[in-house]
Amino acid sequence: MGATTTLVTVQEFMQMPEPDGESIELIGGELVTMGAGKVPHEFVKSNIILLLAAWLLKNPVGRLLSETMYHLDEHNALIPDVSILFPGRVPPGSTGWIQAAPEIAIEVVSSETAVRLENKIDLYLAHGGKSVWVVFPEPRLVRIFDAAGQARKFEQHQTLEDTNVLPGFQVPVSSLFEGL
Repeated sequence: MGATTTLVTVQEFMQMPEPDGESIELIGGELVTMGAGKVPHEFVKSNIILLLAAWLLKNPVGRLLSETMYHLDEHNALIPDVSILFPGRVPPGSTGWIQAAPEIAIEVVSSETAVRLENKIDLYLAHGGKSVWVVFPEPRLVRIFDAAGQARKFEQHQTLEDTNVLPGFQVPVSSLFEGL
């Protein structure tokens, strides 16, 4: 006889005490502790934030967020490293977690398993996300997945763009990895 696991709902998850110094996601009803970001992860995340913030100041199409919890459904609440949320997605006066996927979820890969990463990409897109950027500090590349099921690969010598969600945004992929 195998062991059984009781799945946690987002409601139960919201009532749990927040552990000191840990970020926890709820994926498929299971609590998943997120690893602490090391230098490559944090430098890449910082570069992404700086690049997107500069662009969004000139093109105010959305709100840039970092390490924000998104309540997707009864058993899934995810925390992308960086995200962009367009206006109108959160009703005025809202409190608690955002009840939708961001337009763009950005995951900087450090300790994520391939299966869990694939699951998160599918969850973001299935719950209204328009694009998921998966950034790999090694081998210094970015993959962008969209809601139509397409995936594009951007290598270090190329220009990163997401024309369907951020028309006009273009940066050298290498700029995401500066300082590494």
